[in-house]
Amino acid sequence: MSVKKSLKYYEKLPYHIILEPWDDEHGVYWVARVVELPHCLIHGDTPEEAIREIEEVKKDWIRSNLERGLKIPEPISRKYSGQISLRIPPSLHKLLSDIATVEEVSLNQFITMALAREAGFHIETVKSKAERGRIYARDKASAKQGCIKNVI
Repeated sequence: MSVKKSLKYYEKLPYHIILEPWDDEHGVYWVARVVELPHCLIHGDTPEEAIREIEEVKKDWIRSNLERGLKIPEPISRKYSGQISLRIPPSLHKLLSDIATVEEVSLNQFITMALAREAGFHIETVKSKAERGRIYARDKASAKQGCIKNVI
């Protein structure tokens, strides 16, 4: 016997939101989407507008699926250790090590900085602890490159 969950139940879940700029011939606009809910997205002229709007779109998406008796995915709690195992060619390993030596940083620091730079990673101050790790965004400068930035 399954228990039917309510709209209020799903609204309280910590869904992950991705916020990214798109650049077309009319300029940059911002798209927010809920990672776990297929096709649940909205755009706005500013990041703030897109984030505000995605909450209402999320609610409508959940309500619609509840009314139709469709499955509603729940957020998956993920833990990240901060460690990855990576296989690379010895020649690349040597090159990265040489560059790290020239930069006077450890190989680990250099690879971390290179990955962060490539991903366009930056962190902004978080107002709500509950939001940490839930919203990811790209900056306007990276809009054409397609890299995602973690803003919370």
